[in-house]
Amino acid sequence: MAKTIAFRGKEKGDFPYYVAKSLASNKFKVAVIDNSYAKDLYESVHQYKDDEQAVEKENIVYIRDAEVSEAFIDKFDFVVYYMGLNEESQDSEYSFILHDYSACDIHRMTRIPKDLLQKSFFIMRDKVTNKVTERAVIKLLEIKEDQMLGYIPLDDKDEIAYVNLSHTGRQRIKDTSADMQLAVMSTLAIITGDDMKTVKKYCRKAKRVRRF
Repeated sequence: MAKTIAFRGKEKGDFPYYVAKSLASNKFKVAVIDNSYAKDLYESVHQYKDDEQAVEKENIVYIRDAEVSEAFIDKFDFVVYYMGLNEESQDSEYSFILHDYSACDIHRMTRIPKDLLQKSFFIMRDKVTNKVTERAVIKLLEIKEDQMLGYIPLDDKDEIAYVNLSHTGRQRIKDTSADMQLAVMSTLAIITGDDMKTVKKYCRKAKRVRRF
């Protein structure tokens, strides 16, 4: 049975893409369901070609705006739901929330149902100042410190990689920042249940893979 993962928060599909690509590079069967508002992940890999609802690229099946059956899910090792700001409920085994440090995004997190907050891991993005700390966000949301999985400072490499992904439909993980790669590895450790030594091997292989 597939493990299911949901990513909520920022409408920016690069992080779910890097996680999915790392898994697929290591022979796991992966599907990505893009139920975000922007559909930036699906449209990036599909390159805005037509109105197809599904496409397979680099050994990953991408679907947009879809509810999938258990029979479909059982075909894969991992099913990644990219929800973005879509507030519709989505059952998943693992929940990750990606937000930045702006007052708007932090306030939006306070409106997330309490039961979802308590089961989620948080990855804070685009850190540009120490005046707003992770500890302040933890206190505001009333979550545990170990739920804060990591943070990714604003980095030109990650922004360039995101734009390149949107125009080419693929992006090498090796060209992202060290902080982005560490956050991806931390996420992989949780969803695979493997230790960091094994996860680092996954990422090294993903970095070497240019195309499938």
